[in-house]
Amino acid sequence: MAKVLMPLAQGFEEIEALSVVDILRRAQIGVVLAGLLPGPVEGAHNINIIPDTTIDAVDVSNFDMIILPGGQPGTDNLNADKRIHKILSKFASKKKLIGAICAAPIVLATAGLLSGKKATCYPSYRDQLNGGIYEDTPVVTDGSIITSQGPGTAINFGLAIVARLAGYRTSEEISKAILFQDKQPELWNPYLLDSIVQALLGALELKDSYSQGQAHRVAEYSLNIGLKLKLSNTEMRDLYLGAMLHDIGKYNTAEDLLNKPDTLNLREETLTREHTLKGTLFVVGIDNISHIGPTILHHHEHWDGSGYPSGLKGEQIPFYARIVAVADAYDAMISNRSYRDGMDKETVLRELVKKKNTQFDPFIVDVFIECLKNSPFEMKDFSYYF
Repeated sequence: MAKVLMPLAQGFEEIEALSVVDILRRAQIGVVLAGLLPGPVEGAHNINIIPDTTIDAVDVSNFDMIILPGGQPGTDNLNADKRIHKILSKFASKKKLIGAICAAPIVLATAGLLSGKKATCYPSYRDQLNGGIYEDTPVVTDGSIITSQGPGTAINFGLAIVARLAGYRTSEEISKAILFQDKQPELWNPYLLDSIVQALLGALELKDSYSQGQAHRVAEYSLNIGLKLKLSNTEMRDLYLGAMLHDIGKYNTAEDLLNKPDTLNLREETLTREHTLKGTLFVVGIDNISHIGPTILHHHEHWDGSGYPSGLKGEQIPFYARIVAVADAYDAMISNRSYRDGMDKETVLRELVKKKNTQFDPFIVDVFIECLKNSPFEMKDFSYYF
C-alpha cells in the first residue's frame, strides 16, 4: 500500500488538505498528517485538526509521496520551516512523488524543484514559481511533481494523485462513487483526432517503408512504461500522441534519404535530423495537441547532453521524450533496416544497459527492461487512451 505524508502548518487551507486525504484514503492509500508542532493545528478558516503525529516523529524514508496543502499563512509557515525543505530535497533526490496545491507550489519553488518544470498554482502566485513554467489548468504533472490551483481543484488533484499511486481505474471508481463530474468543456473529439493521427502515419508509411508499424510499436513500448509508472489517463494519452507522432517530421524528408541502403554521410544525416523540428511544426499552434511538441522535438536528446537538436541533458530532457527515446531506440535496433539486419533481443537489451547514463535515462531503461520481462507486448487498441 502506498503511503503519503502531509505536513500541516498553522493556517493551512482545510478544503485542500481534507478533500485530498479523504480521496486518498478511499483508494486505500495510507495518509499521515504531521503537524509542525505538537497539538492541534488551526486551519485558515478556524477548523482545528489533530494530526496523527509531528514532523519530527516521522521516518520520511517510509513514504512514497509528500503533499503540501496551501492556504495562508499555512504556506508561508511551511516555507519558513527548514525541516520541510530538507524533506523535499530527500524526496526529490529519490525521485519520489511531490504534490502541492494553491500557494504551496511556491515552497517547491523556494526549494529549487520547479526550475524548467511545468507547474500550476493559485494564479496570484504564478510569478513566484522561480523558473517554473506556469500552466493555467487545474492539475499539472511534470515527472514526479504534481501541482494544482486551489480549493476548487482539490478533488481533481486528489484523483490525479490516486491515478498515479493506485492506477487510473481506481481513480475512476472513486470519481464515480463520489459523483464527481469534471465540467471542463470537451474541446475536441478524441476519436476523430485518433483517426487523423492514423491517417498522418499512413501517409508517412507510404513514403518510408521502414516506418511501417514503427510508430505503433514505439507507442506500445512507451505505454507499457507509462503503465508501469502508473501514469494518469491524461498522461497516457499525451505519451501516446507523442510516441505516435515522434517521427512525423520525416514526411518532409526526401524518400531517397529515408530508404538509403547505405550509411548516411554528414550532409544527409544533418538533413534527416531536421525531422524533429519539422515534426514539431506539425503540432505547433493546434489546440489540445501542441503541448506534445517537446516530445517530438527532443526524443533524440541524450542523457549526457550529446544528442540533438538542443543538447539537453539529464532531467532537462522532457519526461515523455526520455520514454520515447528508449522505446524508439529499442525498436530501431531490433528491427531490420535498409542497411542492416535487426539485432536479437538480448543483444539489444545489453546495448540499452551499456548506454544508461550516456544516451538514455537509466531509470527509464530499468523500467523498460522490467516491462519486457513481464509483458507479452500484445497489440492494444490505442484509442482507449483518449
